[in-house]
Amino acid sequence: MRVEWINPFLTATVDTFARMAKTKVTAGKPYLFTNQQNIKDISGVIGLSGSLKGAVVIGMPEAVALNAVEKLVGTKYTKITADVSDAVGEIANIIAGYAKKDISGEDIQIALPTVVLGPKHMVAMPSDVTVVVIPFESEIGHFVIEVGMRKT
Repeated sequence: MRVEWINPFLTATVDTFARMAKTKVTAGKPYLFTNQQNIKDISGVIGLSGSLKGAVVIGMPEAVALNAVEKLVGTKYTKITADVSDAVGEIANIIAGYAKKDISGEDIQIALPTVVLGPKHMVAMPSDVTVVVIPFESEIGHFVIEVGMRKT
């Protein structure tokens, strides 16, 4: 995993939340994925193909997802609904799209978003990729971006 593949996702996440949700998010120190640090109750997943293979995941606790969607669309939700799931998928899509344009020299296609629900769920990445987790803190709470990809 190359740092030049990770930084675009970090920047895209900060920019997406600033522009779309008027929320400042701050990245923590990236680390390699282990299931002991799993916080995800809802995840937006985008598959990556082309010259790089893998996926990007935005994962968050339920309360953070509800706060993020409220900031994004201006409607308060008290539980995860189809609208909340759609919004989390769209956040993942926007982040992947922004990051894709900043990964130079690679031909990357992004898949349609998939949303995974469930307490402390796992999103399986391809077995042949290293997964880097970027933790984020904000006024809406703590969430992560997981990036796993390799050259094809």
